[in-house]
Amino acid sequence: MIICSRCGRVSEGGWQCECGGPLEIREERGFTPGELNQLTSLWRYQSYMGTEPAVTFHEGYTPLVEIDGIQYKLDFLFPTGSFKDRGTTVMMSALKRAGITDIVEDSSGNAGASVAAYAARAGIQAIIFVPDYASCGKIAQIEAFGARIVRVKGSREDTQKAALSRVGEVFYASHQWNPYFLAGMKTVAYEICEQRNWQSPQTVVIPVGSGSLFYGAYLGFLHLQQSGIVKTIPEMIGVEPELCSPVYNELHTIQGDCEKSVAEGLLVEHPPRMKEIVAMVREHGDLVLVSEEAIRTGLKQALKKGLFIEPTSAVVFAALTQLSRKEDVVCVLTGSGLKAVQELGALL
Repeated sequence: MIICSRCGRVSEGGWQCECGGPLEIREERGFTPGELNQLTSLWRYQSYMGTEPAVTFHEGYTPLVEIDGIQYKLDFLFPTGSFKDRGTTVMMSALKRAGITDIVEDSSGNAGASVAAYAARAGIQAIIFVPDYASCGKIAQIEAFGARIVRVKGSREDTQKAALSRVGEVFYASHQWNPYFLAGMKTVAYEICEQRNWQSPQTVVIPVGSGSLFYGAYLGFLHLQQSGIVKTIPEMIGVEPELCSPVYNELHTIQGDCEKSVAEGLLVEHPPRMKEIVAMVREHGDLVLVSEEAIRTGLKQALKKGLFIEPTSAVVFAALTQLSRKEDVVCVLTGSGLKAVQELGALL
């Protein structure tokens, strides 16, 4: 059932409630491990995603590895090189089954590349609006999949406004707003717990831009906890760069604008699910801010461990130094360094 997380109205579909609130799929069935299918992909959890796998590359079930006492979820190993494929495969499957043929999306890079790839797989025409500061690697990836790119000068929010101007002509397949995309994000929690023999970690550390992965992971852990599969929801630690920290600012009633950061994937000034994320953090976690220097240092630490990630993912390494408790921690690494080879060369 798709409902508005603000007013509670049941929706027939679309990307936004009539009241302007974000939509999400509310799971009415308890999670039952014995009912999982035998796929070694995130689609083994199909029963809890609201659609069938119409558009898929057999993605997901990424490795969970332990290095120096910390567990890392390697979500940069998805087909397009980022965690965004978790949501895109579910969203595009739902759109394909609904007969959608043309879509528009706005993205700083990773989501656009993911949507472009899955649109090509589905035979759907995609227009991707991107900020003009997006990395060359991500732009090249989007173009390679045959999507039409529209570059927008200004902020990430300017890019979204430009994409929204096309709504009505084509379907708005937004990774920030679409409820099926959010449903795909829940699978990271399912995978982490299953890979740990159905034990939740004490702490999970996740980068926060629009917050879809952060909030989606929480919904997954909540579903498992309510179903009696795990005892507790982990402490959810979200990480934002100091130069763009809208969730932290909202949480602490601080006024602030977004500036450009090396963690370009996190430059989302107005996350659609801000209220939901803040409410979750107040009960189950915290927000950590990291400096540009700390991000660069974290990136170097990751590379020395053999983890070739993009700067956006490196914020979790920067955040680890601020954790008071470092036992039983899982960090989610979200994007591949292959996305930003030129940028990495300049930083290092």
